[in-house]
Amino acid sequence: MENDLKSLRVYKVGRFESEPLVVSPTSTISQVIGILQVKDSYEVFTQEGNRVSMITVRGILKASDISNTRVFVLASPVSRLSRDDSVGKAARLMGEQRLRALPIIENNSIEGVITVQALCRSLSSIRSLKEISISKIMTRRLLTLNESDRVSAARNVMLKNQIDHLPVINTRGVCGVLLSNHIVFSMLPKKGLEKGAFVSQPSGSFDVEVSGLMDSHILVCNPEDTIVDVLGKMRNQKKTYALVKMWDELQGIVTYRDFVSLLEEPIKLDVPAYIVGLPDDPFEAEMAKNKLMKQAKLLHKSFPKIEEIRATIKTKNVSEYKRRYEVNVLLIIRGKSYSYSEKGWELASIFDSITDKMKRLFSKRRTRRRRRNRTTPELSED
Repeated sequence: MENDLKSLRVYKVGRFESEPLVVSPTSTISQVIGILQVKDSYEVFTQEGNRVSMITVRGILKASDISNTRVFVLASPVSRLSRDDSVGKAARLMGEQRLRALPIIENNSIEGVITVQALCRSLSSIRSLKEISISKIMTRRLLTLNESDRVSAARNVMLKNQIDHLPVINTRGVCGVLLSNHIVFSMLPKKGLEKGAFVSQPSGSFDVEVSGLMDSHILVCNPEDTIVDVLGKMRNQKKTYALVKMWDELQGIVTYRDFVSLLEEPIKLDVPAYIVGLPDDPFEAEMAKNKLMKQAKLLHKSFPKIEEIRATIKTKNVSEYKRRYEVNVLLIIRGKSYSYSEKGWELASIFDSITDKMKRLFSKRRTRRRRRNRTTPELSED
């Protein structure tokens, strides 16, 4: 499996290229919504001179005047790819920027696009992924909505957390999933779409309950279902997500970005990072390395005084197929050591929990430092 993924990572993105959706910088947001709805797409690109930008469905959630707001107001600069760039690079950039597509630029012009869907199609051919359970890559930390919550609240949650899928629950359990495109496409009245008479303000759909817009025909899978099987179900049912449930309990969610994370090229760090005690399972080992490197990069970016990051994994074989892990992460900052430990059954979730602990601690330290600097600037360490 490791060699299969490695081979796929070095493929050139040109072989997965498709036609991009390009709009004028002066197009209105209402026009963009119409294009996205007709083309069943998530993003469009625009270009002004050498500047290449994109607008996503989630980005449109910021709009308040969809008829008069122009594309250049909401468009954000985006990383560029050439046809000779690797799949691994594309996957890494998508993961870092939480995007589903990147433009392919040739001769300073948008010539193509590489999407998560195209990359995921290639994953379906990797035999070893037919033996790996979806629980290995699913997102476990879930934000949910109540079916009586307002769409306006869901919109705020999506923007704040940079997500596009929110499971909806009621007293009986999960009853639906609200997507960002449900909200965005509801901004345009159907009659307005037919006549082309777009209104300035979004429709009153922001004030309705999420149960009125959500996808009630949810795609559900079991934690032990394989990566390839779940991916196949998503493609066949034209879903961008699958909820992972065990009996009636929601375990997690998987989206195309979770699958594409398998293709991300190794991260290069400016700070030494080590991991000791990697499990024998090559998939678990690679996931652990990727988690550590991602978290090390984020931590070093936020806290550049970090000198070294070291992780130690202890594995206990509970049965032939079940293992329990204990992970300790040691940070060395300005000669001082900070240790964080966590136990559990899944390495990915363990590293996530440790990262949360570190972020909370260092955020508190940063807040205290700012307060101290405001009152006694002469004592500042900066």
